[in-house]
Amino acid sequence: MTVTRNLHFIDNLVPSVSAGDHTITVTQTPTGGNIPSGTAFTLTQDFTVTGLRLRVEADEIHGVYPPPGTAGRFDLYLPHVALERRIVPWERRISDDDKGGTTPWLGVLLFAEGELPDDPKALGGTETGTARTLLDARNDPEVSVPDFGAGHPLTAEEESATINTIRVPGEVFARIAPTSTELAHLAHIRTPEDTGGSHEERRSAEYAYLLANRLPDPQGGRYVAHLVSFEGHKELLDHPDRAKAHVRLVSLHHWSFVSARVEAGTAYSDLRARLTDGPARPHLLARPAAEYGDTPDAYTRRVRHLIETGHVALRHVRADRPGAYDFYRGPLTPYPADPVDRTGRWWITDEDGFGVRNVGHHTAWSLGRGLALADQEFSAALARAVDQAQKAVQNLAQIAGGYRARAEAVGMAGPAYSAAGPLDALLPPEGYSFSQGEEAWGPADGDTAPERRAGMEALDRLLAGEPPQFHAQALLDGLATQYGVGPSTGPAEGGAGSDEEVRVDPVTMVRAGDLSFPASMPSATETVAAIAEDPRVMGRLAAHVLGSSSLGHSGPQGDGAPEPTAAREPALDSFLNGLRVLSGVPFDHLVPDPEALPPESMRWFRVDRGWLDALVTGALWAGICGLHDRRVVEALVDTYLDGSRPPTPSSGILIRSRLVADFPELGIVPSEGRVLRRAILAPGVLLVLFDEVPSEVHLNEPDQGVHLGVGFQGGRERITLRALRETDDVKVGDQVPARGGAGTRVTVPFRDDTRVLKLAGPDGLLDAIWTGLGPYKDTGRTDLSPGEFGLQLVHAPERAILHTPTAPATGPGHDEGAHT
Repeated sequence: MTVTRNLHFIDNLVPSVSAGDHTITVTQTPTGGNIPSGTAFTLTQDFTVTGLRLRVEADEIHGVYPPPGTAGRFDLYLPHVALERRIVPWERRISDDDKGGTTPWLGVLLFAEGELPDDPKALGGTETGTARTLLDARNDPEVSVPDFGAGHPLTAEEESATINTIRVPGEVFARIAPTSTELAHLAHIRTPEDTGGSHEERRSAEYAYLLANRLPDPQGGRYVAHLVSFEGHKELLDHPDRAKAHVRLVSLHHWSFVSARVEAGTAYSDLRARLTDGPARPHLLARPAAEYGDTPDAYTRRVRHLIETGHVALRHVRADRPGAYDFYRGPLTPYPADPVDRTGRWWITDEDGFGVRNVGHHTAWSLGRGLALADQEFSAALARAVDQAQKAVQNLAQIAGGYRARAEAVGMAGPAYSAAGPLDALLPPEGYSFSQGEEAWGPADGDTAPERRAGMEALDRLLAGEPPQFHAQALLDGLATQYGVGPSTGPAEGGAGSDEEVRVDPVTMVRAGDLSFPASMPSATETVAAIAEDPRVMGRLAAHVLGSSSLGHSGPQGDGAPEPTAAREPALDSFLNGLRVLSGVPFDHLVPDPEALPPESMRWFRVDRGWLDALVTGALWAGICGLHDRRVVEALVDTYLDGSRPPTPSSGILIRSRLVADFPELGIVPSEGRVLRRAILAPGVLLVLFDEVPSEVHLNEPDQGVHLGVGFQGGRERITLRALRETDDVKVGDQVPARGGAGTRVTVPFRDDTRVLKLAGPDGLLDAIWTGLGPYKDTGRTDLSPGEFGLQLVHAPERAILHTPTAPATGPGHDEGAHT
């Protein structure tokens, strides 16, 4: 859903004590007792309040607009700078006679090419030197320098500081510099309201804004904006005719940008409109439909269906069938893809009745395998997982072999006896956690339940990679309680029914199953194969590797036993999770047909989950080197895809436009679900994946779109008025309706033929706005405040609501468009 930001404009923030030298005097007059009348004690203390003056560090600047070094349509926006500390514009007095302190000492001046003699190309050049050298030129008849006044001279430290200045021709200064009255209206504080955060969070989002009073020319050009100090220049602001040939200004910050011609159409609204105007269904990710005639044959209809559903014919002809092409479709499809049945080599598609074969899933499988082999961390983790499986199988075979030897010794191993079979009884149920206790296993089975749980945990720990010597005894005891054959149980050697128990050393039992021990059973190979092909054993091992199992600590593990561990390989998870959101997939695999995503376009798509499954399967199959390896890998595939896979994308959008390059923070918010991945795949190409199929998507201009400027209606620059007081159904900030003597818009006046706003005076913009507001203003006042002026200039970020195209319905349908 779209997030609404409520902004509050504050006129200024004048500190109780401004920067400079001050004196505080405290007088105490005691009375009573024998204290003589008129006794007083006085203490005087001099102190200095410091602040910004000749330099501004980078961390004081929150941001500027237009962005430095960019090009775009900025002819209707006032360049501005946002300061981190909201008090900065008013913490210093512009002159000694500014008693109220409401006039900021900072301002933004905008210069075009050729206006600054030392920076004719408007690239941001300044003159660097010490303050003493650059500003101590009061007797120079050609240059006006700041007059800091007797009360606020530069200190010795300030005089020796390195500063940046610009030399402005007097006639340029007179033409573009604001008056001190206008300067007060070009600064304000902007703060969010009703954000739900704490006072500290709200304060951290408050910034002081300083605006230029000049708009770039509609014909375009390069401009440089300077944040300058007007301290000591108040007289020149009010009487620009008193300026000398040049005016020396301290530049605290500067940036350069290019304003494009109006015809270039590079404004946000223009770029966005190119993407979303018109019917929505043609914006599906597929090659534009071609004409096939009125009565195409069956083969042509089949090929047309493939093309309309996102398939492309490969550039090679199959050797086994001349004239028949293979078709490929990537994971991004215009319409929902049919689910797949993952049995056998399901990713290989047979040809249909027309000799057409879709190699999309097979290509995904091959790509996943290649990406896996190219990633050293993943391939190493996969190799470790396979090795761990083989080691665990051998350890289990050794124990199972020893158990079989004991079973044969006591006559309980018949012809159908399987050495691996008893292990099934100790495999934990799916999702079982040993920390859950007895309730997770079910009711206790007499006195055997504790041993059974201990054996079950021992088996699971062995599958998790822990050394078998710490768990063999518990495992054998668990088997004994389940099947009655163990180290200290079973019929006596003297024959059936004897009361004498047979006691066999557990080490002897385990050694009997040792694959390298001469006396091991000849069926050891069959035991290994039986265990390796048991899907429950491999599934539990895969759960450990992928981190979807849990291990507790139900009891003592023996002297020297390690702490509970698991054979999880995080590199597998991270790599496979990346594949699920198409990380690392080449762009031509996503969009194989360039005509499906032409320049300045936006395309909707669904995601083929079968393609993603084939991609993951191919990546894991890179670990197969032998038959038993395949069993491990298949278990990893099934465990990941069926149990522990992360949220899978269902739909998304692709944008190929300059909008992405100019506005990289473009907001894309689905009405339902969430964004799983947002990535700039190439300059000007943005991919966004959703976990659901939203009914609509909100395309939001970045918050940097909260700019101040003017509109353009009827061939003139105009301002759409916003109400300053709530009246009837009109709230503060709403557009003023054309009733009650109020005007909806006012024309912006400029100084002569310049693009400098004429703010003050009877025919200035401030009076025009105040008059046009009619009853939608505070009738107890007579003029517009700086914050109210800022509200009138707001260009709110654009919000476009895009309706997701639906699947084609039978008969005539309708296309959804975009509205703002």
